[in-house]
Amino acid sequence: MVNRTKRKYRIVLGLVQSLVFIFWMAFIFISYSGSQSTGENSFQTEQNSKFIRALEEAKSKLQAGLNAWNVELLKESRDLFLNLLLRQKAENAYLHYYISLADFRLTTFYFSSNNKEEAERYNSEAQKYLEKAMEIDPGFGESFALYSFLLGYEIALHPERAMSLGPKSFEYSGKAFAKEPDNPRINLLQGFSLLYTPEAYGGGTDKAIEFLEKSIRLFEKEKIKDALKPSWGKEEAYTFLARAYAQKKEYEKAFELLKKALEVNPEFGMAKETLRSLEKEKKEK
Repeated sequence: MVNRTKRKYRIVLGLVQSLVFIFWMAFIFISYSGSQSTGENSFQTEQNSKFIRALEEAKSKLQAGLNAWNVELLKESRDLFLNLLLRQKAENAYLHYYISLADFRLTTFYFSSNNKEEAERYNSEAQKYLEKAMEIDPGFGESFALYSFLLGYEIALHPERAMSLGPKSFEYSGKAFAKEPDNPRINLLQGFSLLYTPEAYGGGTDKAIEFLEKSIRLFEKEKIKDALKPSWGKEEAYTFLARAYAQKKEYEKAFELLKKALEVNPEFGMAKETLRSLEKEKKEK
């Protein structure tokens, strides 16, 4: 009887010891996993912080290039965006978009400088990156809007392509508005396009004003919290709307809008230059 009791005791003790061991190992494993997970999260947070800092640097340089209309700064911003893209493991529509945005600025720079060869090169590159952005994120309307605008540049560089590219540009503009009708940059690009499109081809000052004024209303309501998302354009909307009113000889309205553009961005060279030009024109009258 005593031996039987001792055996039972030893069995129970063994079970208790086994359970203690299991719980102890589980505790160690959970603690280790938790610390490892925390380490991974910390590393990921640090990597994300570095990415955001690099992205903000690239966006800032692109804006500085636009402010000063400095081709070297525009190229440097493009390189920064490209380096970010090359370091990313996952596909990122926004980075493809930003490279194309830099290319769009460079296309405009070289087109306005009558360097058609470089304008065509950057326009072609911009289209390729936008095609990839649209493939990665078909819901991102801004890529479609910018693509439509760049097709317009291609027509300007190659007028013989107008019959095929004109409808295509219209198609992509329509897709952009279908996806994001209240996006201020999509309305801004449409206003840009219409301002320099002859009335005979569906453009004109009055139509441009309609879209530029809408873009400003949308910019005033826009609050971008995600650093990855585009936030450019507000000062450009005011400046191009001022130019539209200047074309209609409504100079006081134009002056008012240019002052607002410079309140948004005191360094924006296009607004400064347009203001100087209008002041000179006013004095000569």
